[in-house]
Amino acid sequence: SQMLAPMVFTQGGLGKLTADELSRVLTGKIYSAGFSIDGDAYQLSGATRPADLQLQMQVLAAYLTDPGLRAAPFEQIKAFFPQILAQQLATPGGAFGIQASGLLASGDKRETVPAASDIAAFTLDELKQGVVQGLSSGPIDIVMVGDVTVDDAVAAVASTFAALPTRAPAAQPLPGSDQRRFPAPTAQPVRLTHTGPAEQALGYIAWPTTDAVDDRTEARKVSILAEVFKLRVLDEIREKQALAYSPRVGSSASDVFKGYGSIFVMAETAADKIPAFYAAVDAITASLRDTPITEDELNRARLPTIESLRRSQAGNEYWLGQLEDLAAKPATLEQIQSHISDLESFTVADIQGAARQYLTADTAWKAEVVSDKAPAQ
Repeated sequence: SQMLAPMVFTQGGLGKLTADELSRVLTGKIYSAGFSIDGDAYQLSGATRPADLQLQMQVLAAYLTDPGLRAAPFEQIKAFFPQILAQQLATPGGAFGIQASGLLASGDKRETVPAASDIAAFTLDELKQGVVQGLSSGPIDIVMVGDVTVDDAVAAVASTFAALPTRAPAAQPLPGSDQRRFPAPTAQPVRLTHTGPAEQALGYIAWPTTDAVDDRTEARKVSILAEVFKLRVLDEIREKQALAYSPRVGSSASDVFKGYGSIFVMAETAADKIPAFYAAVDAITASLRDTPITEDELNRARLPTIESLRRSQAGNEYWLGQLEDLAAKPATLEQIQSHISDLESFTVADIQGAARQYLTADTAWKAEVVSDKAPAQ
């Protein structure tokens, strides 16, 4: 249900107005409404201009208290969903995205993409019950960034969200819902299939790392290790061995689940090149563990990261994302302010230490995606 909700929520308009009626009534106004579900929160968001701030807050408050959740968009998504699934399953990358999201969360249902049959059986009442229940209790945190004064922000909240009746405390979370685990290491790659041509395949390998729940310094170190790793992978796997045209390396660190994060490398390549891909990755990780990188390499990884961070700090999106937990976790402010100085402080020895700690063969989870038309190994 969580997966369908964002696709249906704003398209359903409000209880009193359909989405079309709403946009007709508000012609000439600048506002928007988005709905998403985070690891530990439901989120409503919108973008506006100073003149329409009051209206923007009224719209979001209306979506909170009286969402339409109408049958038409719900049935439309339900009918369209099998088609989306089929399209995704036809490529190695799409099939991996659908099948691995649940596996990488050790089977957590919140991350598992439902099968077409699950979606077909799902009712609008179930969706309404889940979403309305989730939105009707617990504290409301409001983050506002951009061209707005504190007084205007307070006034816009006072007449909308602050004027709502007192809310019940949030429901007790289900046992275990505040935990997520990285999957156990694999001796042999987990074999997944796609429905596309037999020669297409994908190799993936990930190592568990750390979270960004409280102190984010370690997670930032992992992100720079990932950038160094990416330079090596592009050089070796794309340029020298020509195994894959666009191999990807990345890292993630949860700000909700303690201990949950990873660093990964993946590549779409020919089915017969998957063993060579894994061998190349093994050689790269061994060299990162055993031999210090150069200062030049560290800077080639770090400087673009700092540059892009500085650019994003000039925009509203960055601050909206960074400040969302500030009310619950005031220490977040210090973490935001130390981001660039953290990145600048990492040494060659730090990166080698992180490689030794995380890029180890005995923690790795591997998967390969091969065509269902390929002969079984």
